Parts: sequence; C-alpha cells; structure tokens
Amino acid sequence: MIRGILLGNQELSYELEYKKVKNVNLRIKPNGTIYVSANKRVPIDVIENFILSKESFILNALEKFNSKRHTLPNPFYSEKELCSLIKELCKAAYPYYQKLGMAFPEIRFRRMISRWGSCHPVKKVLTFNTALMYAPRRCAEYVVWHEFTHFLHPNHSKAFYAELSKVCPNWKESRRILKEINIRTGE
Repeated sequence: MIRGILLGNQELSYELEYKKVKNVNLRIKPNGTIYVSANKRVPIDVIENFILSKESFILNALEKFNSKRHTLPNPFYSEKELCSLIKELCKAAYPYYQKLGMAFPEIRFRRMISRWGSCHPVKKVLTFNTALMYAPRRCAEYVVWHEFTHFLHPNHSKAFYAELSKVCPNWKESRRILKEINIRTGE
C-alpha cells in the first residue's frame, strides 16, 4: 500500500508492506522508492514515528540517489550478444578449473542490482548480470574468472585474490572500470 508522509518540507510517499517480521524495516530501493515492512499488528502511528526518526537518513539517501542518477552509456553488446560472449568466456576459462576436478557449471543471466555476477558452488551455478553489456570485454572476462574462482574459494580471502591473480592478472583495473559503471541506473 502506498502512503504519504511529511519529511522535512517535502510530502513523500512510501510503500508499506505487512509481513511476518519482528521489527519495522526501512530501505531505499535502487529506484528511489521508500520501502517499509512491518508486522500487521504494528499500529500505523508507530510505523510513521519510526519513519520520522529516520528522516535524515531518508533525505540523505534520496539526495545521493538523485545526484548519482545518470543515463547508462551505450552498450557494447546487445543482451543476446552478451549471453553468447559470456558463454564463450566460460568455456575458455573452464579447462583451468576442470584440471582441479570441477564440473562445468550451469550458466544463468539476470538483471542484478548490485552485483556483476554470483557463484553458487553447491548448486554449481554461475549467474551473470545482463548489465555487463555496458562493460568492455576485459571486464566481462574478469567477472567470469572472478565467479569461477569462487568455486575454489567461496569468499574474498587472500587465497581467493591470489588464485584470481594467477588467471586474471589485471583484475584490479577491470574492477575499477566496473565501479565507474552505475548498474543501479534505470531501475
């Protein structure tokens, strides 16, 4: 349900969802929406007092969101071309990991908000963000190596980065480029 509240000198709307939760939860979605979840037993005045107590956080987050909002650069690939490219890069990276006894993973694609890729070692699944179409090829290569390396080291330990450096020595530069691309834009 959408409700309105006065924060600062602005009338803002927020999305309220009743859930089986213990606390009143608040977050700013990537598209700038104020989202609140609460148990249905919590009175609306308690919810709105909680929102008011977070006024400076909300206004700062919305200001930051609005100042960073920009249009995405022209894509390097179409979404279809990106999927062919990532699959090719995975096939090229796989022999290194095959020698270590790893089975070829299932490759998936989806729009993600804050990650370029993810690895689920137990399920043997690699998922890649379709927003990689806005990144140059070397960045896509880095994300492939990065996610494959998570099969060996499921964290970001020194051992993970040591292994990643073996297969992708210029990973820091690629990561820097990816940080400059705002994958939250357009949500």
